[in-house]
Amino acid sequence: MAADTFVNVLYDDDPLQGVDVVIDGEVVGKTNRLGSAEHNIDAGQHQLQLQRSGATLGDVSFDADSQDDVEISIRFSSEADEPRVTIKAYAPGDLAEGFVGGVVTTQGGEPIYDATVSVADGQYTAKTDRNGAYQIALPRGEYAVEISHPDFEVVDVADVRVPAELGVVVSARMRSAAVETSIGGIEAPTLQAPAQMEEVVIMGTYNPSDSSAGIERFATSVVDALDIGQLERFGDTNVAAALTRLVGVTLADDKFVVVRGLDGRYISSTLNGILMPSTDPLRRDVQLDLFPSDILGGVELQKTFSADLLGTSTGGSVRMTTRGIPDEPVRKVSVSGGYNTEVTGEDYVTYKDSSTDVWGYDSGLRELPSGVLGATNQAQNLTICELSVDANICTPPLEAAALGVKFQDDYNIKSDSGDPDFGASLAYGDRYALANGDFGFYAAADYSHSTKNRADATLSDAVGLEGDYQRSTESYNLSGYLVAGYEYGDANLVESKSIWLRSTDNTVRFQEAVNNQEGIQEDRFILQWVEREFISQQFTGSNLFNIGEGHTLDWRMGYSQTNRYEPDRRGYSYINGFLSTTSLERRWADLAEDSIDVSVDYSIPFTLSDSISTIVKVGGLYSDKSREWEMYRFGLGLGDNGDQVSLMRDDNLEEIFSYQNFALDVVRLATITTNTDSYNSDEEMEAVYLSTETLIGDSWTVVLGLRQEEFSQEITYPNAAGSNNFLDSSELLPALSINYNVTEELQIRAGFSSTVSYPGIIERSESVIFDPETDKPIFGNPDLVSSTIDNFDMRFEYYFNDQENVTLALFYKDITDPVERAVPDASGSGTDGITFRNSESATLQGVEIDAYKTLFENADSLWFLSGNLTFIESEVTLGVSNLRLEGENQQGRDLQGQAPRLANLQLGFDHFATEQKLTLLVNYADDKIFQVSRGAAFDPIVYNSRTLVDLNYEKLIGESLTVKAKVKNLLNEPVEWSRGGRVIESFEDGISFSLSASYEF
Repeated sequence: MAADTFVNVLYDDDPLQGVDVVIDGEVVGKTNRLGSAEHNIDAGQHQLQLQRSGATLGDVSFDADSQDDVEISIRFSSEADEPRVTIKAYAPGDLAEGFVGGVVTTQGGEPIYDATVSVADGQYTAKTDRNGAYQIALPRGEYAVEISHPDFEVVDVADVRVPAELGVVVSARMRSAAVETSIGGIEAPTLQAPAQMEEVVIMGTYNPSDSSAGIERFATSVVDALDIGQLERFGDTNVAAALTRLVGVTLADDKFVVVRGLDGRYISSTLNGILMPSTDPLRRDVQLDLFPSDILGGVELQKTFSADLLGTSTGGSVRMTTRGIPDEPVRKVSVSGGYNTEVTGEDYVTYKDSSTDVWGYDSGLRELPSGVLGATNQAQNLTICELSVDANICTPPLEAAALGVKFQDDYNIKSDSGDPDFGASLAYGDRYALANGDFGFYAAADYSHSTKNRADATLSDAVGLEGDYQRSTESYNLSGYLVAGYEYGDANLVESKSIWLRSTDNTVRFQEAVNNQEGIQEDRFILQWVEREFISQQFTGSNLFNIGEGHTLDWRMGYSQTNRYEPDRRGYSYINGFLSTTSLERRWADLAEDSIDVSVDYSIPFTLSDSISTIVKVGGLYSDKSREWEMYRFGLGLGDNGDQVSLMRDDNLEEIFSYQNFALDVVRLATITTNTDSYNSDEEMEAVYLSTETLIGDSWTVVLGLRQEEFSQEITYPNAAGSNNFLDSSELLPALSINYNVTEELQIRAGFSSTVSYPGIIERSESVIFDPETDKPIFGNPDLVSSTIDNFDMRFEYYFNDQENVTLALFYKDITDPVERAVPDASGSGTDGITFRNSESATLQGVEIDAYKTLFENADSLWFLSGNLTFIESEVTLGVSNLRLEGENQQGRDLQGQAPRLANLQLGFDHFATEQKLTLLVNYADDKIFQVSRGAAFDPIVYNSRTLVDLNYEKLIGESLTVKAKVKNLLNEPVEWSRGGRVIESFEDGISFSLSASYEF
């Protein structure tokens, strides 16, 4: 038996971690953070292979004696095609020398002179020179290295294996003595040169998948990504806003992602690989503004479908990952404040609040009064008459009055002065070394309050409303996050992630306008409070098994719940100066959706020949979403003595609906809930897939997959069983992706896939839901069917280095039976509503260009420029009903929500010596159809193009304090909707200024 075999793998002068070491066909381990692995073997001839994901990186033959240690050093180079291999054998006790060397600097990159480097408890020492460099010669073996200086914290590096006749680089960026030092070591899954890190650097190891460029370069599908550094630098406060920095991405309603012109029904979203329920009753996609960027580890947007993704990933799959266990202690507190030119210190509209509104919870002021539902048959029946008329259906007038006076008489709006925005957050985490692995945790909590105000919004629609309105929204956000995990063995990780996100909006809208279509003056008031909450408990794991060439199991299970609580939404109108009692409505709505998800992926690598290797991947998913939606609606009308009250615009509404007037039968409570206002639903998905990722030579990668997805949707109505409906779908979805590495710098990707889009619950339900912003009725269509899509993609990528790159992507999609918002085939007030229909077909095609360029770089500073452009065309073939209602001239129009042109630009400056960053961000989105119109004479309503310009500044003061300043919406371009080239609605968001400070203990 040989004493030991030591394998040392480097890229240029830096160790390469996470490489599979295969001896005689058996995986014997992985290289550690120092690029080393060791194993006992028998004497004789042996074959050593280095592998990554089944692909062979290097192949070495060697002999082992029965007593000697064998040291094998394999050095890959950025300048050579083949690695340099050194094999040495040493008898036990042989003191052949190697060396340890490196560079010691400050956090800002300045050399530290006269630092002491001590090895083996001071047996070997050296001092750094004026360049911060040192080198120590010492016998081969394993050592502990200590780096110290009176002005800096001590850096300790354990288990440094020094091979004979070779050197090991141990470099460090030291923190000042006031700051706790920590050690960084990051696994490197591909052969790329190490990137500089701002934390303490040991051995310079580097993980390309920690940067967005690395994720995009080494993905086998078309992927765009944001890493945590970009999320922080761009200054976006939530995922929805951050995603607009990616090529081909826009937002709908500031909450929902639109990718390549396709809205949420064509996009899937996962959090740590687990599906999420939605908090919006109108849509099936997830409101991404719920997710603050400070709990995220990164966001990937995969735009080409692969068999391991949901079948609904037509436009893309948004894959969010939250932060994992930290590599070093985290103790951080942050505060922020903000000013907006349209809000802060300006008047905005509000109304009576509850004592706990500031925390995003209603104290009970808006609760539905007790006993009312029972007395009104769940808000469906209230017949006011004497019992002598019909004891079964009559509610005596006095009892009805008693019900009416239970309702809070809060209707009036008032003005208040806008406060500055405010936010605060805490984060705490650590990692502990245990006997067989590492345990770690990370916890974070966040609170913020902000106000938006459309102070001078105008309406100017020749066939609609003409006038002005004011809309004010106060937002309260709370979040909590906890992750705990255990890393063990070569590559095993188990994590528990608990997530709590809460967002509350308090909105008042006051409108004074002429209805040109009806020829009336219509003044409309809406008072709305909406609480949204997301709770999730997730367990995830990744396990490596030493079977064959190394099998990998990734598994996820989770329970999630979302709630949307809308208590006492009040809406009423004055027509020509008089209160319209039929327009007055008080609404209580409550959504609760539970989701249970389990999924697994199992990967098996095979080496088929010297030039061909493959990874076979199989997996499955089960998801069940159960929703309860309850909505109760009440109105107020005039009683037998209604002629005693004035309903003029100047009269106090709270006096009209006073307790006294209920008692005198001047006004009465009324029920207006329908049988289908409340519903229950269940969506179930089962899927299995098989895929292969085959590497052919050094240039070709072929990914072939097949996914079988079963989907069912059932909607039931507790009060209208005859309206229940069911949707069932079974789809076999193929996916093919071919990647060709023309050179080390140039890659070409091509893909074909088939995907599916399922109608949402509300889109198929018979409930009449109301648009949360306009209060227009939304009618479901139970006859909707699923859409099927064929996708074609091609992308050219050129990488000048690890960061600089340019990409060109082409895509084409052919959609059968696309679902879109449509004009109701109705009369009266229903014509102003919204419904859904399948069109016959649609096509969508486009071009994306994305680039990153370093403009200037030296030891002190860096200038960079990055940006992207998207050009999209679409064409819809309307069905008979849509063609009749929209008009023949709309045949071949664009898909709704699809902008023909999109652009992003980021110009950044980093000054390393003073730890400053400055970033200019520009975002442009072209005109897009917001809503189709009824009749050939009326063009669709268009959301006009808009350019957003933001400026972010960041400064590190000392070692612990980071100050950030942001200016958002510098141009303050108006938000506009138009019809036929005429602006019909417009308002300004205002320019926002914010200042934040973070302190790390």
